Amino acid sequence: MAEILISKNRINNNDQYLYFLGRLIEKICLTIIKWGTYLILFTPLIISGKFFFPFVGPKSLYFFGLVEIIFFSYLILILSSPKYRPRLNILLISIILFVFLSIISSASGVDFFNSFWSKYERMTGLLMWFHLLAFFLVISSVFKKKDWTKIFEVSAMVAILVGIVSLLPRIGIEPLEKSGLGTRGGATLGNSSFLATYLLFNAFISLYLFSTALSKKDWIDQIGGWLSFLGRRITIIFYGLNFAFITFSLFLSTGRAAIISFFIGMLLLFFLKVIFYEKGILRLIAIFLLIIILLSTIGIIFFAVQPQENIVQKFLTDKFSLEATQRTLVWEVGFKGWQEKPWLGWGLENFDRAYFKHFSPEIFLPGHGDDLWYDRAHNIVVDLLVSNGIIGFLSYLGIFAAVFYILWKKYLSQRIEFLSAGIISVLLIAYFLQNLTVFDMVSSLMMFFIILGFVGSITREKEEVLEKKVSVPNSFIILIIIIIFIVSFFNFFIQPFRTDYYIVKALQTQDTAERISFDKKSLAISSLGKYQVREAFDNYVMQLFQKEIADKVPENDQRMELDFVSGELEKNVKESPSEYTSYFLLGRIYTIYSRLDASKISLAKKNFEKAIELSPGNPQNYWALAQTKMIEGDFNGAFSLFRKAIEIEPKSEKSYLIAIQAGKITETLTKDDSFVKEMVNEALKVDSSWYNDIQAVMSQK
Repeated sequence: MAEILISKNRINNNDQYLYFLGRLIEKICLTIIKWGTYLILFTPLIISGKFFFPFVGPKSLYFFGLVEIIFFSYLILILSSPKYRPRLNILLISIILFVFLSIISSASGVDFFNSFWSKYERMTGLLMWFHLLAFFLVISSVFKKKDWTKIFEVSAMVAILVGIVSLLPRIGIEPLEKSGLGTRGGATLGNSSFLATYLLFNAFISLYLFSTALSKKDWIDQIGGWLSFLGRRITIIFYGLNFAFITFSLFLSTGRAAIISFFIGMLLLFFLKVIFYEKGILRLIAIFLLIIILLSTIGIIFFAVQPQENIVQKFLTDKFSLEATQRTLVWEVGFKGWQEKPWLGWGLENFDRAYFKHFSPEIFLPGHGDDLWYDRAHNIVVDLLVSNGIIGFLSYLGIFAAVFYILWKKYLSQRIEFLSAGIISVLLIAYFLQNLTVFDMVSSLMMFFIILGFVGSITREKEEVLEKKVSVPNSFIILIIIIIFIVSFFNFFIQPFRTDYYIVKALQTQDTAERISFDKKSLAISSLGKYQVREAFDNYVMQLFQKEIADKVPENDQRMELDFVSGELEKNVKESPSEYTSYFLLGRIYTIYSRLDASKISLAKKNFEKAIELSPGNPQNYWALAQTKMIEGDFNGAFSLFRKAIEIEPKSEKSYLIAIQAGKITETLTKDDSFVKEMVNEALKVDSSWYNDIQAVMSQK
């Protein structure tokens, strides 16, 4: 009997030890997840001039690293504590479906490598979406209502810091500009539109905190009622000031789309409040006005993207001038690209392939600006249709539909209050509306998934779980998780960070051999953005070897630099035959190289011809190919190409001016001015107001 009692005691002691160890593992993992999430919210503040695209790369990699830390901690957590395991719900299904379809679109698209890795300027490929999905799984499964209050408070605090940085230039303090970081009015986000999108999220989050504090009924304080009353008032004032300051910063951000969307969101929230809380004629009026607003918004969106000019487009053009005109033209090009691949699209991050293939020469007309290089449509509808096709786009809308379904179902069943359903709903509507003229980056995607995580956590409330059921995970499984984490962290965080650092080192180094050494290191360490990295080296060489500068560089150094860059761009066109940009840039490099080696001009011609094949409506391809013809002495061939560029868009002044300028150069060699006269006469027939510009070109020596 004594032996049996001893055996039972040992079993009980062993069970207690395992229970304690399981609880310890749970506590450690939860601590890592909680503080890791808080640190993730500081992503918008991460910038560094030591990295390529200092406002994007460091933020995205910082986000990747922290997400991986909390996700792999979460994997260990759910092995120890089943109550934290994901619960299948309509929102999780919709997000997984969108990511899955993005994989299918990218695999069936024109460049899966680019779709997966993206580039340092954007960082929104499949790799980003995998991290976002992992982020959602963690925060929607772990955090409860009280946790979300703290998360929203931290987010609002970070937004206030960003807002302060954005307002400092208005009082003459420009810390970022003095560090050599041009922010374009975007504070630590580098762009006023990105700043406004981020502040838009936090304006509604701070409104949510303020509204819930204002309506809370159960303020209890153990010390005394008056302290509870005072604490409540202080909290309400604090949240109210947060909302006021973030909203003020949003209004001064100059991000017009986000500002307009904020007003629309607030108006929608007001109508929803009237509809759900009022009765009679007032409620009917609110419903009627809400329908009018929704139909008007849909109508504006529809007419704005039509190829035929209409009153809506004219209003946008008059109101927003150059930007609206240029964007609507890019949207039209994007729709043509979508029509070519309507179901699954071109794959993530491949908008530029569709854009250049269906390039519209109208972009060279007056009022459209000089920006020719678009890798985004600046419109979430067009971007998703091109990259993911109609199937992927509908799955994206499904995420929003799932959120609205969960929120309003919970509200109608009295599981959540109106403020949770109303504010989160109008926030997502405002976010979608402002994305009709901008696009997402890591900070806005992070905030989007914070909101999705909050909604996902609502679906877990009042679930029956075994709170005390914990166990110690198998040590072999933990070892496997740790090994996978190390491999993932190394390849998707450490190595891209090193590459990012070496790119800048290469671009800042004056010694040719040392610069090429850094170039090679940056390309060998990580595959992230390698197409863009090679193109960045091309742009650097083009600036470095301008005629007046190149004469001061030893010929051996020039050859070394040009051999390396041309070789890397050759890899680009081999690895991604559909990428127009690399062919065009490679043609430019070989044109420069022909100064040292005449045989390179044939390679320049070959690449410009391929560029024309990929982007037949782009006049700059014909200008570039005509230049190679002039170098070879084939002036008639060059003139024919200049005429072809004009035929593509006869109203483009730039095509005439370039042709006239080229004709002036050949005139000194051939003593024949007939081509110049012909171009001048034709140009003035098209638009006599070009006379002064033509005279300026004619007077050049």
